[in-house]
Amino acid sequence: MQSPSSSSPDLEILVQIGFTPLQAKIYFFLVENGQSTPTEIANAIGEKRTTIYSALERLEKLDIITQKDRKKISAYVANHPSVLEKIAERRLRIVARETKNLESNLPNLINFYNEHQNEPGATTFYGQEGIKLIWDKVITTKAPYYFVRSRYDEVADRDALEAFKKARVEANISSENITPTEFAKHPKQEAERWLLSRTFLPPSEYDSPVEIDIFGDNVAFINYSKNGMSTLIESPEIADAMRQFFKFSVKHIRASTDQSALDTQITSQQEKST
Repeated sequence: MQSPSSSSPDLEILVQIGFTPLQAKIYFFLVENGQSTPTEIANAIGEKRTTIYSALERLEKLDIITQKDRKKISAYVANHPSVLEKIAERRLRIVARETKNLESNLPNLINFYNEHQNEPGATTFYGQEGIKLIWDKVITTKAPYYFVRSRYDEVADRDALEAFKKARVEANISSENITPTEFAKHPKQEAERWLLSRTFLPPSEYDSPVEIDIFGDNVAFINYSKNGMSTLIESPEIADAMRQFFKFSVKHIRASTDQSALDTQITSQQEKST
């Protein structure tokens, strides 16, 4: 008996669908030499019998070879190569499943990495978990919280949002926001219980899916569209600049709109809806 000849197909054919070079070599050897024992295979290929046994066991599980008895000694034969197509299809299904699993878990992995690197500068998070990480940072920072609300924030996890508001009040963190009137759903008294001061903005003036949060030395941009990508910037200078711009915007909006009338309108709408 001899090892696979030069006329054997390229081992890479099997390697590409998940076989090791040794497993491919054993298969081609059995095709050329017929029924063979592990000892005969080991001698011909030049590998230890323990290594051959392990490879044969794997090939048998893949149904690419079959074990036979030859005078009470185990021997193996190669199965028809058509079984390789089934193996390739099975591998494709596994790869597709693993890829889908990776895609669904990648945002959490990225968030975990970013959360624990603690590097200053800009950090990007994804999905609801990323938004929660930013909200958690608001609580731990304990600084006044300014934010421009997005009309698209209804997609946020409502339970997580309520928990965030409760934690914010418990931490005695004052808040101030700019919010489109059509999405201001709570009366003034309730907002005050949340330590929240609101400036109402006509909906047509801001229709971006992005919420802007400013707290301490941090500025966060939460994108509620698509995959919920959020960016957190840690910079005292940038945070101070955004805070100044926020306060300038509040001053300008209040000078150009009747906030009392808008507040009354919102309260009236709430009373009608209840």
